Amino acid sequence: MTSLSQCKPVSNLSQSGRLNFLFQDVIIYGGATAISRAMALITFPLLARHLSIEEYGVLDYFLVLGSFLSIFFIFGQDSAVARFFYEYEETQIRQQLVSQSLLFQLLGLVLLLPMLWLGAEWLTTFMIAAPDRVELFKLVLLQLPSLLLISFSQNLLKWTFARTRFLIISVGFTVVQTSLLVVAIQIFDVGIMGVLVVSLASSTVLGILGLFFVRKWLVCPKDLSRIREMLTYSIPIGIVCIISALLPTLERTFTEFLLGADSLGLYAAGTKVAMLMGLLVSAFQIAWGPFHLSIYKKTDAVNTYNWVLKLFALAVCIAALSLGLLAKFIIVLLASERYLGAAVVVFPLAMGLAIQATGWITEIGIGISKRSYLNLYAFGVAILFTLGGILLFTPIFGLLGVGLGVLSGQIAKVLFASWLGQHAYRLPWNYAPVVVLMSITLLSGFATAWITEHYGMLVGNLFTGVMLLLTIVGGWLILFSEADRILLKLMFKRRLYNK
Repeated sequence: MTSLSQCKPVSNLSQSGRLNFLFQDVIIYGGATAISRAMALITFPLLARHLSIEEYGVLDYFLVLGSFLSIFFIFGQDSAVARFFYEYEETQIRQQLVSQSLLFQLLGLVLLLPMLWLGAEWLTTFMIAAPDRVELFKLVLLQLPSLLLISFSQNLLKWTFARTRFLIISVGFTVVQTSLLVVAIQIFDVGIMGVLVVSLASSTVLGILGLFFVRKWLVCPKDLSRIREMLTYSIPIGIVCIISALLPTLERTFTEFLLGADSLGLYAAGTKVAMLMGLLVSAFQIAWGPFHLSIYKKTDAVNTYNWVLKLFALAVCIAALSLGLLAKFIIVLLASERYLGAAVVVFPLAMGLAIQATGWITEIGIGISKRSYLNLYAFGVAILFTLGGILLFTPIFGLLGVGLGVLSGQIAKVLFASWLGQHAYRLPWNYAPVVVLMSITLLSGFATAWITEHYGMLVGNLFTGVMLLLTIVGGWLILFSEADRILLKLMFKRRLYNK
């Protein structure tokens, strides 16, 4: 059974050793998520070509709704267990933490799931106007216990550094689901309902397997002392997670209300292309959580944090511009020319993800200080700016306005959360060069959109290529001092030599 002793060497490594360790975890844990999401992209062209644009928008809506409801029932317990797991070295205490957390989540399902089922007809009146929406909603509800178990097992395997089993669950879920979906569409010609049935079947299989993988960590809870200890931390986190997961559903609801069902389908397609940025972002997020908590007590931890901030900011800025450059090509390749209108939202959505992920670094003071309630204020700002931005920009810019609203919400949230994080747990961040690089990237992306609209795609692509090159060179010069650049070159050479 894995214990904390496996993570202790991380905090004792040199700066380059820590960065190398984080890089390896990004590749392993994040790579599993990337493969999982990348395989989900395989289903995107399959579904986009099989369904009409309106039908694809409806399917995407209910899949996002399922993600929101699973996060609702997890209610911040994943973050709470992660935060308290590293407070103790005794296996018995950790087992109680884990087991009491799972019990809490399952009790929530037992109490609330029947109420949602019985109230399905009334609840769906507040959702998009789709045929069979009551039945679709009930299929989503049936999937929730399995989604909860998959999330629980994935998180526990990540916290305990059980890399092989984590890979099996993460990649296996998508492999099974994709395989069943291909069969269902090609042989049985299923519609939206059939796709959700396939999702239910695959999640059930992987949920049971995940529970089997973590069975040694599960014991009979002696009492509820550990869950009471975690609730103070997890309740604000749970509310934040619910708000965060609700926002994509609200974005789609507003899109359908303001622009119609056809635009809902285009927005869904745009989010799938922006998912390519999500691969990098998710890979980092999965590795970053355990990593930063395992070293925060070290006096030189902030040096590592600043290194990670600069390297990651450069990576996501390059990725966002690259995705904006290739958006139309990717959409035509994956979904057909019917979805070309989705290209306008790809850069703002990708840049929003980039800014959000950078904020996960600069706002860690909130988590380290255990003042998780501060996240409520930050997400309140995010909701205000996101929905306000959508209502303000959409009548002017159409579908692009939805992307601008989402981007404005992410910018406002990260700025405010980073400020709160500093007040909760002060760290000497080197913000200035990162802010400069992000600002240049934003201006470059929107300048490209304007140039493309007025001078054509060829000129716009050439401009983007030039700005991408300038971002790489400028980022290298802006973010890193001469000493930093020498150290990075040495680290790179050592890595090549070791290989």
